[in-house]
Amino acid sequence: MRKIAVIFAAALSSTLLLSSTASATGFRLPEQSATATGMASAFVGQADDVSAAWYNPAGLTRLDGTQIVAGIVPIYASLTHDTTAGTTDASDRTIHLPVYVYAAHKLNDRLSLGLSMNSPFGLSTDWADSSATRYVATFSKVVTFNINPNIAYKMSDNLSLAFGIDYMKIRATMENMLDLSGIGLGDQNFRLNGDGDGWGLNAAAHYKATDALNLGFSYRSRIKTAIEGTADVNAIAQSNPGSTEITLPDIIHFGASYKASEKLTLNADLEYTLWSTYDRMVITSNTLLALTGGATDTQTNEFQWKDTWCLRFGGQYILSDPWKLRAGILYDKNPVPEDRFDTRIPDADRLGLSVGTGYASGKITVDAAYMYLMFMDRTISDSLADGTTDTLNGDYNSEAHMASIMIGYKF
Repeated sequence: MRKIAVIFAAALSSTLLLSSTASATGFRLPEQSATATGMASAFVGQADDVSAAWYNPAGLTRLDGTQIVAGIVPIYASLTHDTTAGTTDASDRTIHLPVYVYAAHKLNDRLSLGLSMNSPFGLSTDWADSSATRYVATFSKVVTFNINPNIAYKMSDNLSLAFGIDYMKIRATMENMLDLSGIGLGDQNFRLNGDGDGWGLNAAAHYKATDALNLGFSYRSRIKTAIEGTADVNAIAQSNPGSTEITLPDIIHFGASYKASEKLTLNADLEYTLWSTYDRMVITSNTLLALTGGATDTQTNEFQWKDTWCLRFGGQYILSDPWKLRAGILYDKNPVPEDRFDTRIPDADRLGLSVGTGYASGKITVDAAYMYLMFMDRTISDSLADGTTDTLNGDYNSEAHMASIMIGYKF
């Protein structure tokens, strides 16, 4: 039983930490609006529809009356691992369906209110129980839900400011295999379920520099989430509690929007994510050591993620009174160093291309977008995540397809 306990503790230390996992900029999901996605999410300077409640809530002072939009972002990703043993593993392909809702209400000429409800972090990976990565990760799934009310104030004809709070909920399921062949049990499935929440702040500014040029700024603070969960091994009929804290990163956006003509708007955004908040994790767990008279133990895990930047460029063209066309391109750096690479978050630098359209009829608006994300091929030769087994070594190839549709109503 002591050997089970030691293996279990090691598994918990590499699994509980990922109670918020995925792909797309570490484990962020920046695509939170069909309007913005059509322009590669270069929208902080433009910020001229209700989804500004998320991208730059200071822009809400430019909207009239009461408006609401709701949308969905189907995401289809593929991921393969060509191992050094000459085999190929593939994560099962599934469609993820994050949703979002934004609302805005103009109280008077200077004051506006905004509300965002969305899933800014998430997704999943699903490797086979027989894959090379099975002792590091098999199934991982994370769902987040964020509520973010804002108040926006028009300081002058040119400058608006906004402030808000974020409340984030996280739910996660993580699995990997344990090699218990030394005690006659073979491979056994380890499963962790966990929930957590945390609070953050945000601030934004929108400035009309000239009749043609708008500048935007948006800041979202780090959010420390307290995670509580249960851990199980299928060969042992007992659940064991575990807890930790995860600090989600600060996110800073700068954006410029230039009206090149009456019909054409060009946007550029610089995004900086402080992933260095994800440097280490201290895990407290009542593991199977308790079955042999042990006590609750604490383990520290090092990740040392790096701060990253992303460049986004997009444009919008008014084709006619009801129709708008959009397109964009982005280049996004990944935060995961090679010596901390693992297959729960098999991240890489990426290039994104997007197209979109918008249609307005009376009080109703409909926007749609498509984005293709091409992850740069990544070769891993010495990650610490697999100990001394080198099972994570090899070549990783990924791509993702995202579509978004958003329907709005102006009261």
